[in-house]
Amino acid sequence: MPNAQAHDGTPLKRIAFASMVGTVIEWYDFFLFVLCSSIVFPHIFFPQGDPASATIESFAVFGVAYVARPVGAAVFGHYGDKLGRKTSLTATLVLMGGATLGIAALPTYDSIGLAAPVILTFLRLCQGFGLGGEWGGAALLAVEHAPPGKRGLYGLFPQLGNPIGFFLSNAVLQLTLLAVGRDGFERGGWRVAFLIGGAFIFIGLYVRLRTVDSPVFTASKARGGGHGSFPLGALLRNHWKVLVSSIVMQAPFAVGSYGLNSYFGTYVTDTLGKPASWVLIAGMVGSLLSIPTYIAFSVLSDKIGRKPVYAIGGFGWLILALPFYWLISTGSLIGVVVAVTLGWSICHAASFAVQSSYLAELFPTEVRYSGASMSYQMSSVIFGAPAGAIAASLYADTGSIYSVSIYVIIGCAIGLIALTRVRETFHTSLDGSPELARASTAPRATL
Repeated sequence: MPNAQAHDGTPLKRIAFASMVGTVIEWYDFFLFVLCSSIVFPHIFFPQGDPASATIESFAVFGVAYVARPVGAAVFGHYGDKLGRKTSLTATLVLMGGATLGIAALPTYDSIGLAAPVILTFLRLCQGFGLGGEWGGAALLAVEHAPPGKRGLYGLFPQLGNPIGFFLSNAVLQLTLLAVGRDGFERGGWRVAFLIGGAFIFIGLYVRLRTVDSPVFTASKARGGGHGSFPLGALLRNHWKVLVSSIVMQAPFAVGSYGLNSYFGTYVTDTLGKPASWVLIAGMVGSLLSIPTYIAFSVLSDKIGRKPVYAIGGFGWLILALPFYWLISTGSLIGVVVAVTLGWSICHAASFAVQSSYLAELFPTEVRYSGASMSYQMSSVIFGAPAGAIAASLYADTGSIYSVSIYVIIGCAIGLIALTRVRETFHTSLDGSPELARASTAPRATL
């Protein structure tokens, strides 16, 4: 990659970095909200009474972003497919950064009453709207510029925003906790992390404004390649079967990520009575150690295909579901770290490392932004959005944390069945023709 260039002469490492930096910022902001929904928001933004109810309400606000994510995917996907990827990507950064700064300045429930959770919900909707358009555009920026046979590798870069953003959000909150203590953290120390997230926006904008649209997109538009007035309509009319299957196949990733890697923070702090620092330490270790496996899985997908690698992630979540909470329930920091690290480095990495390349390859250029974005975001709405609240409700109703594990297993089974209905894509080019050079040397793996 050091000397590689895109067709227009833009260094590919700049393209790769531009696709990654925005997603780092977006996921940093996103995970801040996830973590604070577990360890601080229930105590400062909601009426104090039943702790379980406050936690459910906090996760419900976290979940409302998923309502806005497909809307953002439709809006930004529309303009991304018609006008270009760069315009949409710039707008998503501005929107999410502004919402993050708004959360940093938001008064608590004790100060303004019910207005606090209402405003928090609105800002969370803005975050979801921006994130809905960010991921698809960043994925296409990398994948559409990638050389033949290396789309899995280049598609890795926007995906790295996920573990890096998670690590940074955990690290900033951990340092803040160490500096001001738990009381100081709840009184306002948590706001520092959101201020930092808002400031990151300027770095992202500088990098993004120096990129160009992919040659695949510009060539398709120059040919008049179906870039009509309503790309989403063309997607729903001509590619709905692929869209539905690709949405459901992501169930293991969505349910596993939020039923295990997100909800565990509430269980550790509220039920086991362990310090919030344990949640942050486990998140930092797990996300950091997952980066090498992200790279390995993305490279592997260029050799054997997207489908078998994606299946590793789905089966991984299914197998880990019960041991995950057994390890957490040991009540030891080592058990918590091992559980979260397994979730991140195997299940999460295998699923997410190839998601950008796989979803991009499933749709033609003229609807690719809309297709990839809608697929990912609709799966998040259907399977990811309710996962935290469902997990909290299941545990409150049954008193058994393993009810959450069973819920994850069911979601994984549904997704793996759908995966059998989705075609392999690594052996075809983005214009739909076979990549014969690679197809002749690499086996076509099937599930």
